[in-house]
Amino acid sequence: MGLTEEQIAERLAGENDDDVFEVWAENDLALRTFFALSTQWRVGPLGDKLGLDYQGVRAAMRMMKIKDQAAMFGDLRVMERAALKVWSARHD
Repeated sequence: MGLTEEQIAERLAGENDDDVFEVWAENDLALRTFFALSTQWRVGPLGDKLGLDYQGVRAAMRMMKIKDQAAMFGDLRVMERAALKVWSARHD
């Protein structure tokens, strides 16, 4: 999701408290699902991310036994648009 292995290790170890944030219980499953999709991005010829591979999203939700997949898909699309906006801004 744009972090180096070292950055991930720091966050897991709690060494970088500037990036610590709370996730409300009602958003936990959506966030965990979004993280599970980190390898399911469609990438353009220049390496830019275009959006999530929705077949991969569907498969992940099935494997995770998510009951309300329509609602989850909506939540994931909100995060997808936000991520694309951040990545786009980095390249401007």
